[in-house]
Amino acid sequence: MPAWPAGIYPTALLLALVLPFEAIQPVLVTPWFALTDEKLVLLAAATAWLLLGARAIPTAFEWRALAPSLALLGVAVAAALLAPEFGDEALKFVWRLVAAAFVLLLIVRVARTPPHRLGLLWAVAIGAGASALLGVGEASGWPALDPVLSLFKVAPTRIGPDLRVSGSFQYATIASMYFEMVAPLALVLGATATRRPLRWLGLAIAGVCTANVVLSLTRAGILTLALVFAALLVCAWLRPAWRRLAAPTLAATGVLIGGVAILVLRDPVFDMRLVTESDADWYGATYSAPALLRLEPDQTLSVGLDVRNEGRIVWSAGSSADNRSHPFALGYRWLTADGTRVLDVPPGEVPLSHDVGPGETIHLDALVDVSQLPAGTYRLDWGMLQRDVVQFYERGSVDAESLVTVTRPANAPLVKMPATSPRDDEAAPWVVGRLELWGAALRLIETRPLLGVGPDNFRHLYGAQLGLETWDERVQANNLYLELLADVGLFGLAAFVWRTVPTLARSIRTLRAPTDVTASYWLLGLALGVLAFLVHGLLDSFLAFTPTALLFWMLLAMMLTLTAAAQNPQVSGR
Repeated sequence: MPAWPAGIYPTALLLALVLPFEAIQPVLVTPWFALTDEKLVLLAAATAWLLLGARAIPTAFEWRALAPSLALLGVAVAAALLAPEFGDEALKFVWRLVAAAFVLLLIVRVARTPPHRLGLLWAVAIGAGASALLGVGEASGWPALDPVLSLFKVAPTRIGPDLRVSGSFQYATIASMYFEMVAPLALVLGATATRRPLRWLGLAIAGVCTANVVLSLTRAGILTLALVFAALLVCAWLRPAWRRLAAPTLAATGVLIGGVAILVLRDPVFDMRLVTESDADWYGATYSAPALLRLEPDQTLSVGLDVRNEGRIVWSAGSSADNRSHPFALGYRWLTADGTRVLDVPPGEVPLSHDVGPGETIHLDALVDVSQLPAGTYRLDWGMLQRDVVQFYERGSVDAESLVTVTRPANAPLVKMPATSPRDDEAAPWVVGRLELWGAALRLIETRPLLGVGPDNFRHLYGAQLGLETWDERVQANNLYLELLADVGLFGLAAFVWRTVPTLARSIRTLRAPTDVTASYWLLGLALGVLAFLVHGLLDSFLAFTPTALLFWMLLAMMLTLTAAAQNPQVSGR
C-alpha cells in the first residue's frame, strides 16, 4: 500500500467526524475566499494529498473508481458553460462536485485496509451520534444549547407550531437524510464489535439517529428508515452469519415505531403532517373589518372585527405571557396611505379570548392609538399570526386593511412623521408542493433534455415555469432524479447511474458470495446507507447539501474498496 504523509489519514478521519457540523459563519476569511470548518478540513486533506508527490497520482484502481465521478463532473462543467441563465452560479456548484470527486478518491486511497476502514466507519458514526445528541437537546428545549445550535442554522425548522429537530444541520430534512444513512452503519458496527462497550455504543448511535429521524417529522425519512430496518431483519433471518444484527435492529425498530406511535397519539399536528403536503393550508383567515376609520389625536378607539378560521388547525388562545405555547393572535400594523410601506410604529396584538376551531368565527376588539402619528391618511393592516411561528400572510392568506384618517387641531403639538420601511409580505414566496415542483422540472427537462439548465439551477428557474412572480430560490425539485435531469440532463443522469448502479450491483454479488463475515457486515451497512439516499431521493434531493453529498460519496468509496478487496486482496497495488 502506498505510503502517505502523516496527515492524510487523520484528515480523512476528521472530515468524517465533522461532516454534520458545517458552521454558517466561515472559520477562515481571506481576500480571495472564505472557508467553513468542513472546507478547511478538505483543504488540509488536499494539501496532505499533494505532499505525496509522485504518489499523489491515482493508481489504476483509483482511476477506475474515479471515472464515473469525472464523467459527472465533465457533464456538469459543460452544462454550466452552456446554461441559458445563472451560468456563474452553476459553475460555483461545479466546485462541490470537484470536492465530492476528491473525497471519493481520498477515501478509496485511505480505506484500503480493514483497520482504516473501521476507523472511518466509526468516525462517521460518532460524528452523527454527536449531532443526534444535539438534536435530542434541541427537542428537549434546553436553552443552554441555543448558542451552539445557532452556529449551524439561521433558525429552527418548524411545521406549524411543531419543532422539526435538525440538530447541527441547517434544515430538518437534511438531518433526517444524514441519520438515515448512518443508522445501518451504526448497527453493523455494534454487531461486529468485539468489546461490549463498543457494541452498546453502536446500538446507542443507531437509536439516537433513529429518534432524530422521527423528531425531524420527515415522512419520507421515517418510511425510508423503516425499509432499511426491514431489509436488515430479512438479511439476519435469511443468513445465519448475520444473526447478530437481529437484536440491535429490533431495538432500533422499536425506537422508530414507538416514536411514531407517540406522535400519532399525542400530536394532532403530526397527523396533519401525514396527510398534507405542507402547512400552507393550515393557516387561513377571513376578516370583517371596517373599511374607513376617522380618529383624533387624543382618541383611543376600540375597533371591532370578526375573524373566521379558514384553515385546518385550531387557533389556540394559549397564554399571552408564555411564548412557548405559541398562542394565536390578531396582529395589526400601520402602513402608508398607498399601502406600500410599513410605519416604524410598534405593531399591536389582540389575544384570543378562547380557542377557535376551523370554520369558527371570533369577535375581537382592538384598541387603536394614534398619538404617534401626525395628521394624514394611513392604512391599518390586520392579519392573524401564531407567535414565534408564522404570520398568516407568509402562507398566502390575505390580510385585511382599513383606511384611517387622523385629524389634528391647528394648535395641536407637531408630531414627527415616523420612518418607514418597505412592505415585506407582498414579496413573501408562495409555498409550492411536490407535484407542482415535479411538473416544473418536467417542463425544464423538455427545454434542454441532454445537458439541462445548469447545475443547481432548477431552484432559480422553477417559479417562472409555474407563473410565479416571486419564489423561494432555496427549494430543490424534491426528487433527486428529476433534479439531475433538469440541471445536467440525460448525460448527467447517465453519469450518476454509472456512479451508483455498478457499485451497488458488485456489492450485492459480493454479499451473496462467501466472504469475510466482518467485511460482509460492513458492506451490508454501507449498501443500505447508499440505498437509503437513493430511495429517499424519490421524494427529496440532497446532492446540493455538503454533509449529505460528501457522506454519500464516502460510503460509495468504502463500498468500492470492500468489493475490490473481496475480489483481489492485492488491489492496493498500482
